[in-house]
Amino acid sequence: MALTDNARAYIATLPPAIAGQGGHAATFAAACRLVEFGLSAAESLPLLLEWNQTHCKPLWTEGELRHKLTDAFQVTSPKEQFSRCEGHPNQAPSPLKKPGVIIADTQTKRATADFSASFFDEMPKDSQFSALALLRGLSTEGIRLAHKRGLLRFGQHYRHPAWFILDGSRRVAQARRLDGHTWTATAKAWTLRGSQASWPVGIEEAAPFPAVALCEGGPDLLAAHHFMWAQDRAQDCAAVAILGGAKIHPAALASFAGKRVRIFRHLDAAGEDAMHRWAKQLADAGADVDAFNFAGLRTTDGSPVKDLNDLARIGADDFETHRCLWNLFP
Repeated sequence: MALTDNARAYIATLPPAIAGQGGHAATFAAACRLVEFGLSAAESLPLLLEWNQTHCKPLWTEGELRHKLTDAFQVTSPKEQFSRCEGHPNQAPSPLKKPGVIIADTQTKRATADFSASFFDEMPKDSQFSALALLRGLSTEGIRLAHKRGLLRFGQHYRHPAWFILDGSRRVAQARRLDGHTWTATAKAWTLRGSQASWPVGIEEAAPFPAVALCEGGPDLLAAHHFMWAQDRAQDCAAVAILGGAKIHPAALASFAGKRVRIFRHLDAAGEDAMHRWAKQLADAGADVDAFNFAGLRTTDGSPVKDLNDLARIGADDFETHRCLWNLFP
C-alpha cells in the first residue's frame, strides 16, 4: 500500500473537528500526522481536503487548510514510527489519547490549547456581554470590541458558563467563570492544557495597528478594550495580553517591531519585574516602549488602583487631576 494510502487510512481514525469543541486543534493534529508520515505539502493537501469533507463541521476552506499545513511543517517533521508502517495500515500508531491536544515539538516549543473540555457559543447573547460587563465593571461596548477583535469567546468549560481569552493562534487560552466564582478554592482562571502561557494573546490580530496596550491577564485585556472604546482609540490601537510566563515568547517579538507599546503592569513586585523583562525584550525587538504607573490612583471606594481593570472604577476627581488618564494609550 502506498504511503499516501496508509496516511489516509490513519487520519480517518482521528476524532472529528467540530467548531466550539476543539475543531481547530483536531484539524491541526491531522495536518501534523500527515507531515509525520513523511508526505510533502503537495501530497498532504489532497488528503486533508478529503478528511475535511468527512470530519469537519463546518468545513474549512482550502486556504485555511493550506495555512494549517504550513504551520504543521514548521512544528513537526517525519517520524520513523509513521513512515515505517507503509503497507501495513493495522500497524499504524494509535491516535493521540487526548483529542485536541497538540504536544509541543521539543525544538520549536509550539503548542495548541486543548478545548476538549470546552464548548463555545457560536452566537453570543446580549445577556452574556452584559453579564461580563457587569462582572468586571466595564462597558458593554468594550466587551463587544474584544469579541469583535477575536480575543473573547463565551461558552462552557466543565459544564459552567464561562468566558475565554484566546486568539486565532490558539497557542494559549484561559477560561473564567461567568458567574464570578472560582474554579477551585484559589484558582480564578483556568489555563487550558497545552497552552503556551508566554504567548502574547492578540499579537497577530494587532498587526494593522501602530499602537499596542500590553496587559497582564484577561480582565486587563477586557479593560483595555473598554478604554479604547471610551477614548475613541479603537481605530489605531490594539490590546495584547500575557496570561502567564516570565518572558514574552521569542517567536512573537518580531511582531512588535516598529510599534508603540505601552505596558500596563500590575502594581506589585511581580508586575514590576515583568515590566522590566518585557520592556527589554520589546526594545531589543525594535519597539518604542514605555509603561503606565498606577501609583497614587484610587477607585471610587478609596482603594488603590492596582491594575487596568481597577482603573475603570477610578474616582472622578482623580480622573480630572491626572492628565495621563485622558489618553491612556501611546
